[in-house]
Amino acid sequence: MTTLPEEAVVATAMEEDKLLLSPGSVTVVRPQEMKGEQKDLPELLKQVPGLHVVETKGRGAYTVASIRGSSAAQVAVYVDGVLMNLGSEAAVDLSTIPVENVERIEVYRGYIPSRFGGASMGGVINIVSKRPEGAGGSLSFGAHSFGGIRSGLAWSAPLGGGDIFLGANFDHSDGDFKYPNDNNTPYTPSDDYEARRQNNRYERSDVLLKWHDAHWRVEGSWKRNDRVLPYSAPGADKPESPRGADFRIDQWSLVLARRQSWGDLEWGFRVEYLEQAKKYDDPANTIGGWGEQHNRYDTERLSFALDGAIPIGERHLLEFLWNWYDESLNTDGDVVKKMQGIPRHDRRSWNVQVQDTISLGDGDNLWLTPVIRWNGADGRTEFSWGAALAWRFSEGWSLKLTGGTYNRAPNLYELYGDGAFIIPNPALKWESGTQWDVGLAWKGGLWGGQAAAELTVFGRHSDDLIDYLMTNPRFAQYVNIGKAEVIGAELEANMEWENWALYLAATWMDPKNKTPGYMDGDPLANRPEWEGTLRATRRWEKFSAFAELHYVGKNYYDMQGKVGWTDLLTTGLGIRWQPRENLKLVLGVDDVFDAGPDLKLFAVGSGPERTLWYPIQGRTFYMSLIWNF
Repeated sequence: MTTLPEEAVVATAMEEDKLLLSPGSVTVVRPQEMKGEQKDLPELLKQVPGLHVVETKGRGAYTVASIRGSSAAQVAVYVDGVLMNLGSEAAVDLSTIPVENVERIEVYRGYIPSRFGGASMGGVINIVSKRPEGAGGSLSFGAHSFGGIRSGLAWSAPLGGGDIFLGANFDHSDGDFKYPNDNNTPYTPSDDYEARRQNNRYERSDVLLKWHDAHWRVEGSWKRNDRVLPYSAPGADKPESPRGADFRIDQWSLVLARRQSWGDLEWGFRVEYLEQAKKYDDPANTIGGWGEQHNRYDTERLSFALDGAIPIGERHLLEFLWNWYDESLNTDGDVVKKMQGIPRHDRRSWNVQVQDTISLGDGDNLWLTPVIRWNGADGRTEFSWGAALAWRFSEGWSLKLTGGTYNRAPNLYELYGDGAFIIPNPALKWESGTQWDVGLAWKGGLWGGQAAAELTVFGRHSDDLIDYLMTNPRFAQYVNIGKAEVIGAELEANMEWENWALYLAATWMDPKNKTPGYMDGDPLANRPEWEGTLRATRRWEKFSAFAELHYVGKNYYDMQGKVGWTDLLTTGLGIRWQPRENLKLVLGVDDVFDAGPDLKLFAVGSGPERTLWYPIQGRTFYMSLIWNF
């Protein structure tokens, strides 16, 4: 009998981390293995090759991801199967997604399996929360530099023939770190001063309640993200500087899901309701312009999904997915009352996709996995396809080839603007593109331990790329600007010995604008040429120590390669002490050499370096105490 493939995933626990039927590049991050290090979702994702975290205004502020040179809007983010991408947002803000109760984070690049709806041009970030099992729980408390406090509760127990889980977390930071400020006069260093970052506070709270048995899952969640929005740094952060604006996001979600089998057919359905409320308020009326100082954006979305898998003979496994979304955006405040903006927008969209995993050889060493997709939104339909070939040609060695086409419908924000300063453009075309990659993977023994490594070369081409352009000094519009190409390579390696563990991830990219005209050949913004992570861990009976290096090369802010920051290398160190089986203490420091605050905008031509618009927090000490019961 032919065996269908089980895809090995390069991850911290090599033997346990396997995902079925995922022939593309996949990385699994397990937050619980780094619990106590006070890493949020963006910090965890920095370990993934091919993924760049874009922190536009520093830690805790608006943060998005780019995968293999994609735009942030081209990356789909799921939490327990619920799509986090909303039509009212340009991209998913990763800083608002809690990870304290997360079991694993899966990052798919290149080929995207059919269980994720739509044709994500960039990739998929899939976040899976803890599954309740039996009775028990944990309490945690932590503190860090610059007014940081964290606390968390996790509890589970048997209930009604299944298990229930409750998780609650709180995270606060003042973010008032010191940095050198050039007073917005880079040519006159005599008036430089040491500033302390103001208006940089954030506070995050979340609650997760879920119950499941062998077939049903019921889940409800709430999260709140409060921020004070800082000014651009050059010349600011002085004693007389006014306070920043307040920004609050509340989000609620409910999920009802069931999985079951009818003979060889395994299938399930899922009903989801999501509600989000964003409130922007500038008490001093000093940051925003007229019409953008007091606004509210409310989103509601109802969705339904039906999926399944059935083997056909001994050589095929057929998988299918259909999902449907009904979303509305309601706007109130200055953008409506002062600027006569449109108060409501609606969208209905759907996806249908079918994937077949085909065994081509006599054993379990050669598989072809094609997928076809139909995506619809606002009465328009697009078709795309993908295919992957996986060949296990020798013990421990495998080769992967993937390719296909992708597309993305413009979201509500891009189509209809914000009701004030973003001009509507209902004639926007869908983005489309192609991608390919070639990967060589190895897994086996190394110097008395176990190791796994994967090297992947990739390329992608985008047509009708949607970008943000100023139409005049006051108004802007999203338009289809043209073409872009990215060529790159990823390396991921994981090594485990009895007392040592080593992890390496590195990415090289050459992202170029290929639109005919004056920007042809210019770099794409927020896509560094080089990025990498190296992490080492040493274990003893009750202690462990870890060290981490992270490097980001020269990175551009603009589309013409004239505004960007210099390269950044940060170092982290820490120890874990477990005096009892149920008690753990974690002590550490991020950015040991305080490199973040010294990061500069690089010189253009013969000009001087300048203070970064939004400086990066530097050396940060932290402590966490975790008690399991």
